[in-house]
Amino acid sequence: GSRPFGDPMTMIRFVPTALRLGAWRTATQFANTHFKDWRHRFVYSFHALYIGGNPFRSPAIYQMIPYLERKQGVWYAPGGMRSLVAAMESAFVNMGGTVTTDTTVTKITIAGVPASSSGKPRVTGVETEAGEAYSADIVVSNADVGHTYSRLVEKKHRRKWTDARVARQEYTMSCFLLFLGVKRRYPELAHHTLILAERYKELLRDIFDRKVLPNDFSMYLHAPTRTDDTMAPPGCESLMVLVPVANNRSGIDWKKESAPYAERILGFLEQWGLTDLRNNLEVFRVFTPDDFESRLLATHGNAFGLVPSLLQTGYFRPHNRSEDIAGLYFAGAGTHPGAGVPGVLLSAEAVEQCVREDFPP
Repeated sequence: GSRPFGDPMTMIRFVPTALRLGAWRTATQFANTHFKDWRHRFVYSFHALYIGGNPFRSPAIYQMIPYLERKQGVWYAPGGMRSLVAAMESAFVNMGGTVTTDTTVTKITIAGVPASSSGKPRVTGVETEAGEAYSADIVVSNADVGHTYSRLVEKKHRRKWTDARVARQEYTMSCFLLFLGVKRRYPELAHHTLILAERYKELLRDIFDRKVLPNDFSMYLHAPTRTDDTMAPPGCESLMVLVPVANNRSGIDWKKESAPYAERILGFLEQWGLTDLRNNLEVFRVFTPDDFESRLLATHGNAFGLVPSLLQTGYFRPHNRSEDIAGLYFAGAGTHPGAGVPGVLLSAEAVEQCVREDFPP
């Protein structure tokens, strides 16, 4: 299970363990102490990229990811990720909850001090784009944390998470995604495939630091039809291609770059082995950093929330229980424990613990 990390003592108690395990080293340094061959070093250190971190900088504590993959396996939900969402919605509705979709929240309404026993301002509800108001004692935001604080909560209520502090946070890289429905099968594909550029460290530097669009790319190719035939019509594939790219602090004009970049990726995949891919495209959707920013309201179009660096891990991440506003809680990639499906689900568990403490039955 996941516990909230809102108490500095929790972090302090963890320090001896972290020092003993060498968790202060980077993921790459940790792998390099155990392996000499560059292939092993890569295979046992790249996982920080799963959660938007650069393995050459992310602390070795995130080496728990390859450990857990091997210890507990990698799990697939039949029907894809959507089925997890549908199952949660069903459980919530069966408990008497109401789900309202396609409704953008524009403001978290707050009563000033002394509306709560903690001396903090307290949430009173939310307002939506359509002008509707919902009153609530508890607001849980799984939106991007930077967006929630800077766009949904008025400045006067934020003592810790000021606009300046939100801007100072380091946000992860973004992704360029292709969603492809293909009228043929590629049986040689595995469910998960990593395709690597010859450059590794320098490519990551282009994405994380220089924030440029390089000519080469590494990518992740997802073929769920290998495990689940229901993910495409008979004889067809549904493929997702993920290419890490810089977030929108790059200034890259995706309106101009998106189409030629997608074309380069398709051409590369055909050369790599997906014969006649372009002639067999039935569905072709592109999702760029602009979509992360405009559709998912992610700060700078980030794909994974806050970078998992030493000073943005555990206690140093935005807490599951807001430090500024009573009754406001955070789940999702930007809070504790972090990005990735397991991390996000565990963040919800941490929120539940906070709510139980704050609102005893």
